[in-house]
Amino acid sequence: MPGVVHALKISLDSFGYRLRKREANNLFVTASMLVAFGLPWPDAVLRGAFALLLNMYIYLINDVCDIELDSVSPRKDRQRVAYRSQHRGAAWGALGAEATLLAVAAGVHLRLFGSWLLPLSLAINTVVIFVYSRWLKRVPFADVAIMALAGASTTMVGVPMRPLGWKLLGLFAMLCAGYQVIQLARDLQEDRAKSLRTTAVLLGERGARVLFATIAVGAALYGTLIINSPVAAALAAGALLPLTVAKAERTWDLTRLLFGMVWLGLLAQIFLGQLS
Repeated sequence: MPGVVHALKISLDSFGYRLRKREANNLFVTASMLVAFGLPWPDAVLRGAFALLLNMYIYLINDVCDIELDSVSPRKDRQRVAYRSQHRGAAWGALGAEATLLAVAAGVHLRLFGSWLLPLSLAINTVVIFVYSRWLKRVPFADVAIMALAGASTTMVGVPMRPLGWKLLGLFAMLCAGYQVIQLARDLQEDRAKSLRTTAVLLGERGARVLFATIAVGAALYGTLIINSPVAAALAAGALLPLTVAKAERTWDLTRLLFGMVWLGLLAQIFLGQLS
């Protein structure tokens, strides 16, 4: 029984930490898509529950794989990391339990609604987050691309089998790439001190700023030309936001506000039948 308690504490703490850090964006994006597309409520409820557990799962994968790195990071909560390190077996047990529950939920959804999206999302995220945590988070440009893929495959849970849904996933992948550049810029000095080679370490502050601006403008063009929504043009304003190590936290909040408002505008158009 103590092992179960430790596993539950680690799992809830991992997800709660991301909520406090305002990082659990995929969950809210998925929920908003379920509403905008007007999916039948039994389908939407099962997808929503799956999305919540999937977010807990991917963050726990990252925490379990990063125990050693987090233990020497001055920015991490030492008490959280120490608890996870002392109860590694419980952490892996929690990860296995979540994976099992997700597999069961995905199988039930497939049986009831005939959609492969949930099993596919689980499979992609399991591979992608493990590979990212173990290796690709230290490979320049791959650290950005893999997070774009993870973002799209996570929010895949909220789309119907329609071309517009796939187009939205493409846009969200670009937005996730932008968020990742901000996080890498925030960690630039710490990663450089650890001799980690990330995109931000390779490009420096100015290069990371240019990359983020390029992604913001590219997302605006994609949304305007591919999704056919003038609302998406506002994403280009992201190119004007400052991005330095010192201002990364502020830029993170401003970017969430900008990208979030544009995203809600797109979903409002879908809900009102203005996009198809």
